[in-house]
Amino acid sequence: MLKTKNDAVEMLGITPLTRTALQDRFIFSRLLSPTVKAMLGRITSVSKAQVLDTIAGHFPGDEANNLNDHKLYGGQTGYVRYPYISQLFRTANGALVLKRDASKLKLSAWLGDVDKGKAELIHMAALRDRIHDGTMRANDCALLDFPYDDPVHHRRIHPTARSLEMSIYSYSPGSRLLDAIGDPEYDEFVAKPFKFVGDADLFLKYFWQVWKSNRSPGQNATSIKDVSKMILPGFEAIAERCGYDFLESAPSHYHVAMWVVGAGYRYSYQHDAQTMAEFAARLKDLRNTDGSPLTRSQQSWVCVLQNLKQRDAIPKHLDLGGVTWPQDNIGPETLWVHKPISALAHELAKSTLGIDIPAQTRKQA
Repeated sequence: MLKTKNDAVEMLGITPLTRTALQDRFIFSRLLSPTVKAMLGRITSVSKAQVLDTIAGHFPGDEANNLNDHKLYGGQTGYVRYPYISQLFRTANGALVLKRDASKLKLSAWLGDVDKGKAELIHMAALRDRIHDGTMRANDCALLDFPYDDPVHHRRIHPTARSLEMSIYSYSPGSRLLDAIGDPEYDEFVAKPFKFVGDADLFLKYFWQVWKSNRSPGQNATSIKDVSKMILPGFEAIAERCGYDFLESAPSHYHVAMWVVGAGYRYSYQHDAQTMAEFAARLKDLRNTDGSPLTRSQQSWVCVLQNLKQRDAIPKHLDLGGVTWPQDNIGPETLWVHKPISALAHELAKSTLGIDIPAQTRKQA
């Protein structure tokens, strides 16, 4: 028997993120930095919010996803299982797209002419309720870019606590390596280096090319500086407004992990905390061949380097002795960090969190 109306709402997957009245102005104030706003210019027109059930969005590049590959309306493709709401805000220099479904809120900023296919995605900020993580139902979210169905690596931080995962993408327009150098393979290497760990020669070719740059793994374009200063408090403000207990993240690389940990986030599992402590201890004493200390971006590249399949190809002075980076953005293994938001979360963090994932169930390298 259902005890309250909210029980039915929860079972149908309508989360607090969706049920809470979040005004557009409030979302923009928390998720757009002053620099991003200045680049876009003033809002010139606002379209009516639309309920969409298609993968196609307002323009090329604005697509949704159908990760579970559902065939709808008599077996047709190009549709998503659950509809989402999308609204287009045209600006003097580009556009904003605000999308919401039952479990996720996603704000994207585009610079350029979206109608002519000449716009560049410069900023994306999103929050997602983890209520269905660890099940195939998680992947039914049309605003999801990666699957979250693994019952071990994607399980919820606590079975009853409310939790949001945050994600952020923010790059300066015109700063992509592809535009500057014209080498698509090198651009892809910097963006997704773990795809190259099976080919030691190719990996090391690009590794040494990027080594003396200021580009960290994943940064095939330079970041917008003020985003990192305001985005975490912005995410936390929305989480608090919606009544969530935890804010979570899955940092892809070492420099990102150090950023969020420096902001008060904690590793959710003991084995990850141990792995990260080992990385920090071994990176501390590493030096370049000229004796200079490693930059943070170089430290992050060293972490990726440890996942080379051909371990004897790792340069001796950069070999960390067998420790590997826990998240390659290809398989399901995920480096979870969290921050308690509510009083309940602070109590749970003292007692019931940190239950480790058994070693035999973790992804094997």
